[in-house]
Amino acid sequence: MPWLVAAGHCVGVHDAAIHRVALPEDARAAACRGSFGNWLALVPMSPPPYQPFLLNPFTTARIQLPVWTEGTIIKIVVSSAPDSENCTVAAVVGSEFNNERRLGSVSVCRLRQKKEGSSSPWWCITKTFYLEDIVFFEGKLHAVDGAEQTYVFEDDELEEMRKWPLFHRDRVAPLSIHKRYYLTPCHGKLLMVSRNFGINRVPGGAYHTIGFKVSEVSEHSYGRIIPPPPVAVKKFDGHALFVGDACCRAFAITDEGSKIKEDQIFFSDDESNTSVVLGGGGTFQVVNHEGINCYRPLRLLQSYDLRTDCFRRYRQLRPTGQWQCVTVQRLLHRDALPLPPATDQWGAMLLLWEVMSSLGASRPPCYWSRMPSHVPNIRVIPGNVIMSVTVIVYDQSWCFTQSGRSVQEAKQLAASEAVSFLRSRFRSVLDDSPWSGVPHCHSHVSEDEYEDDDEDENT
Repeated sequence: MPWLVAAGHCVGVHDAAIHRVALPEDARAAACRGSFGNWLALVPMSPPPYQPFLLNPFTTARIQLPVWTEGTIIKIVVSSAPDSENCTVAAVVGSEFNNERRLGSVSVCRLRQKKEGSSSPWWCITKTFYLEDIVFFEGKLHAVDGAEQTYVFEDDELEEMRKWPLFHRDRVAPLSIHKRYYLTPCHGKLLMVSRNFGINRVPGGAYHTIGFKVSEVSEHSYGRIIPPPPVAVKKFDGHALFVGDACCRAFAITDEGSKIKEDQIFFSDDESNTSVVLGGGGTFQVVNHEGINCYRPLRLLQSYDLRTDCFRRYRQLRPTGQWQCVTVQRLLHRDALPLPPATDQWGAMLLLWEVMSSLGASRPPCYWSRMPSHVPNIRVIPGNVIMSVTVIVYDQSWCFTQSGRSVQEAKQLAASEAVSFLRSRFRSVLDDSPWSGVPHCHSHVSEDEYEDDDEDENT
């Protein structure tokens, strides 16, 4: 399982364990632009010219890359283990925004050429185009642009492009900061992950990730022709995906007790249009596009479940504790449930509001009085009040009725029954959540089917 790399230490993704790794001084001052096996690709923060390098933090082994003279390195990938013979290194260069389009180019170099016995200089294989991501798969370099067009470069083609970089075709990718694309191998397949950004449905939410789509890259889509429709992927064959600007990887899930579950996408760099600077007290200082500062805990893990369209945010409640789920939100692309009224929502009524919000509801629970003659199945004590609550989640509606000695007591009892029902109906969403301790009092209720819910809403 992977680790999250933080300042001065690493955090185990599966168990939140802290691992102290001593890095050389120049490595601590560099930016991590790639990760493969036990190796990190590090780039000095100073303006070019500079010399990027590969570092094994466990053995301190180091491989110097050729001197970089122009542009900004955004990501580095390798064709094989860096200490193997004839490893090819590719880098995304530039990746700046221009009229809301992401521009970049690809440069490559060779490590330890057989004839020369040393690394070759960098050379550019593409002109600037709307580049999203690159990866080596089955010995070939692949790239994807903002129009979901994929390209493949054979090893021989890379040599031919020393003299003349590839011109990008006229097909323009007018996609903006609302989407990002990643390429990652998974269990013998090459997957393209589309990450959608938007205003968080939670009241007061910022510009966050609101959804993912995953498709399999077909060989027929390679080259400079119109590709066929992508094949949607809903399962990862016992794997989980980790995506980020510097590294994308698939990992086999072997520990059933881990927070890492199969068919989920994990990520940690959620903010869009922000720059992150280390601050005091174990926090990141996040400066958004409006220049406003905010603080987030240093160790923060987020996940997205493909089957349920559900986001979770994990945090260590103690410095050395396990990951705890602190936020669950489904259908972030839909309208949000407003904040509950501060006057009359408490106890089970407030709990119902919070559970409905996490499930993606957009309409608050509706309470109304009933006459005893209208509810023959409810045993009513003379003088008691009968109240019903209507709950709408995913365009499905249920009604729960209870009696109590007062209006407030009847509302609380009806809300409690509604929460218990939702806990049983949406187990996959609420099992690992702040409300996982709510008992299953409706064991006869079958779990909701998620596969077809909102199939095309967040495209």
